[in-house]
Amino acid sequence: MNLSRVAAWLSAAALIGAGGLVACRRPPTGAPPNVVLIVLDTLRADRLGVYGNRRGLTPFLDQLAARGTRFANAYAPSSWTCPSIASLFTSRYPSQHRVTTFESALGADEVTLAERLRADGYATVGFTANFRIVESLGYTQGFTDWTAYFDGADGGPKPRGAMLRADSVRWLSARTDPSRPVFLYLQYMEPHMPYEPPDPYLSRFGLPASAAVRAAANEKLVAMRGDDLSEDDVALLESLYDAETAAVDEELRLLFAELERLGVLSNAVVLITADHGEEFREHGFLAHGLTLFEPAIRVPLVLLAPGMRGGTVVEEAVSLIDLAPTVLDLVGAASEPRFVGRSLVPLLAPDSVVARLRASVARFAGSPPPPDLLSELYPSAAFDLRAHQAAYLRVPQKLLLPTVGAPEQYDLSADPGERHPRTVYAGESGSELYTALQRRREALTRDAAPVGTPVQLDDATREKLRALGYQP
Repeated sequence: MNLSRVAAWLSAAALIGAGGLVACRRPPTGAPPNVVLIVLDTLRADRLGVYGNRRGLTPFLDQLAARGTRFANAYAPSSWTCPSIASLFTSRYPSQHRVTTFESALGADEVTLAERLRADGYATVGFTANFRIVESLGYTQGFTDWTAYFDGADGGPKPRGAMLRADSVRWLSARTDPSRPVFLYLQYMEPHMPYEPPDPYLSRFGLPASAAVRAAANEKLVAMRGDDLSEDDVALLESLYDAETAAVDEELRLLFAELERLGVLSNAVVLITADHGEEFREHGFLAHGLTLFEPAIRVPLVLLAPGMRGGTVVEEAVSLIDLAPTVLDLVGAASEPRFVGRSLVPLLAPDSVVARLRASVARFAGSPPPPDLLSELYPSAAFDLRAHQAAYLRVPQKLLLPTVGAPEQYDLSADPGERHPRTVYAGESGSELYTALQRRREALTRDAAPVGTPVQLDDATREKLRALGYQP
């Protein structure tokens, strides 16, 4: 058997099969599907029931996962919002697009998913409760309409999901050409600190009736006074976070009912994910943006598309940089050369003829392993509080590169809690991941955008960032 020829044929068959998947998702009219991309800011994967949570926080998200495909091992390219969203939009890593600090702006020469969809005839609109995802920082490239909320309706630091729902429904209802496909982007902030769940969720989770008790714990967290937080305080904050997760799950149920009523979902590709996770002292850290441990970068990812079989689970590790290429594939658009992620469409039908054939050939010839994943953290302009610079994943193996000290490698299959690291030194036996990380970072640096002019933060922005737990 000429294994190289079989492998080449298999590769072509996989492409044909992927194209077939896209084609069969189109209705007979050939109308391109709407695209709905939802980011649940700061939601870690293990809060969803379909990822093993037993507290009943996400019944609606769990139902959606049962109707579509759940990616069991999805990773964010960073552990805080700005670089992760830039990567989500551009399918490039932080070291390439250079959005690495609060003052960074996404360069105009970057190509975004919204730009590609708009060029293909889509109406593109976004609503974000995270006030940093704004036009002045380059995130709105390709969007015809964009709303970023600076404050909540009550004047608090976090806009609630009801604001996004009301405004997106209003925009969709006012469209002059309902036949034109829509790319709708929504970014919710409920699971982001400070955790202030609505009253029904306080009683549901047995949380303290005293607003002062809740506020005191939140105040210490937001001010980064972790040493002042007792274990009881941390347990309270974690329960408040869970209540916020339950609140946003209900908000999504209401949103989807409206989208169904408006006909948006009758032919739509829907993706629900998070930009990063959150830590509750599993490794001594609180919040996010400081480490690249699993609670900070492992995120939920659920995908639904017309004609897709429900209840599929993909175990292969994937990254948020894969979402833009996947969307283009699912809507039948041409690929984007600047995107470095891969389309996940070939993973969506594990029982297909192509998938079975790939597995058969792999047994004889070997098959290319899934691509390694990278997550990155860069220092702020003023100071460096990071524990890690980078994480490199060849699941189940994971390498963490600290800011100080030698790299540490974890076997996530045997040690999912990342409790037992193996120190790795360059050149020693077993340092393949470290060598691969170094080569990947060098390659990405060669492909990096020029460093842009920092966007200065005004006093109001700094105060707003502090209210959300950041120290600009």
